[in-house]
Amino acid sequence: MSASKENEKKLDGGRITPGVTKIGNTVRRPEKKNSEYISQVLTFLEQNQFKHSQRYLGKDKENRDMFAYVEGFVPPDLGYTTDQQLHTFMKIVRKFHDISMEFVKTDELVLCHDDLSPCNVVFKDDRPWVIIDWDGVHPDERWQDLTYILWLWINLGYHKRKRNIVPRMNKALNVYGADEKAKQDFTDKLIKRMTRVLDETDTSRVDYERVKEWVQDSIQWVEKNKNAIKRKIG
Repeated sequence: MSASKENEKKLDGGRITPGVTKIGNTVRRPEKKNSEYISQVLTFLEQNQFKHSQRYLGKDKENRDMFAYVEGFVPPDLGYTTDQQLHTFMKIVRKFHDISMEFVKTDELVLCHDDLSPCNVVFKDDRPWVIIDWDGVHPDERWQDLTYILWLWINLGYHKRKRNIVPRMNKALNVYGADEKAKQDFTDKLIKRMTRVLDETDTSRVDYERVKEWVQDSIQWVEKNKNAIKRKIG
């Protein structure tokens, strides 16, 4: 076994992609079909002083993608985040979206990370700091990321008996600075985003039924609260 292999440490926490390891101050992960595009995005963000994304370091001898390792805590699952953390994250995402407009070169679209779960964020000093796992990044409308963030950071499907969820959603959108276009028909956008997750989930996953139940519970919550969402958000 080579010295590099001996020094590799399998990463855990969050929802780590299989095959991801740590060597020294770097993270190595198997090449993806869109690795080149991801590297272009991360390089662009670094060049534009966005400090909340992984730093891309190129390829290693095994053709794995290399990233700078970020010290901190990655939540193992949903339900660990506060409104204060959510608001901090909304400001980070707003910077990311605004900077990315120069990358996509259109006023209509931004780069969407597409999986902005708390489980894909490294927390430092109890605050969200660095966004990881950029596999799904692509140009899209802002609401695709915003609906997903609210869904997972507030964990809508598991708050059936709690109150003030809709005002919390609206407050987070205001912290982001969402305009009327992003808020328009927000109930429909939430349901579309949730439905897409289920449509894209591999039915052969061992936890598929649990994921399906969670998505369906989330959609039911939105439908039950659609009038309140319409009044408060749009």
